[in-house]
Amino acid sequence: MTLPQAFAPFANEIFASMRPSVRLTLSTDPATPFDSKVGGTPYLPKDHSYPTGTDGKPMAFLAQINFGQMPALPDFPTSGMLQFFIANNDDCFGINFDDLTDRTGYKLIYHAHVLDDINALQTDISIDTDEYALPFPTGHSYRIGFDEVMPQAVTAFDFKFDETVPNLAQFLNDKADQGNYNWELHSEYDSWTQAESHRVGGYPFFTQDDVRGWEHGEPLSDYVLLFQLASEYGDEGVELMWGDCGVGNFFIHPDDLANLRFDKAFFTFDCC
Repeated sequence: MTLPQAFAPFANEIFASMRPSVRLTLSTDPATPFDSKVGGTPYLPKDHSYPTGTDGKPMAFLAQINFGQMPALPDFPTSGMLQFFIANNDDCFGINFDDLTDRTGYKLIYHAHVLDDINALQTDISIDTDEYALPFPTGHSYRIGFDEVMPQAVTAFDFKFDETVPNLAQFLNDKADQGNYNWELHSEYDSWTQAESHRVGGYPFFTQDDVRGWEHGEPLSDYVLLFQLASEYGDEGVELMWGDCGVGNFFIHPDDLANLRFDKAFFTFDCC
């Protein structure tokens, strides 16, 4: 990865911050219940019940990642299916912003073994999804493609940015204090880190603040990025929008990731 010349004096701390990550791409290509995808029909064995919320209503299917299709990422499973379901009756997607440790509005389900027989799955799933329950139009589905595992430097949106790359942070802060500065260096760094991307692992993007830096009843400062689904609206037929050009993020504690306790992850989104 070629570092832009403006950041060359800070190369050592930037490269030391890097974490492996896999960028995701979305397409309108057809996807089966076994595939990694956003929306559509989830993988659901016949001996499993469709997840419901606290109101007893079926939840909305957000996405699933088949780790067997994804390049092997350190600390992540290499097989199994991880699914993300969110509240079907909430314009905040099931998130309790007063208590981010309240996980009752969404569910993460991990299938350690993925069946390969379509006859062993429920294929007639029909869920009445509320119009604004998902960040994409009801009935739409996008297949997930995977880039190669690549190192990603800490993003400027991460709440530990200043302490992780202190000299770069001071440089950018000094630039921001200049009256004629138009934020081009900030934008260049954000583009180089590919912050505003769909990804597994790595560092997050936010339009507002990194909520892990807030005070919580349950400390969240050690949680790492599990899955990021950004807004996308382009010429490829993908229509995905979190509020006003926002982003949805799932975070997990490294110990829970190592032990496949995905139900311990927490979910948040923000927008402009």
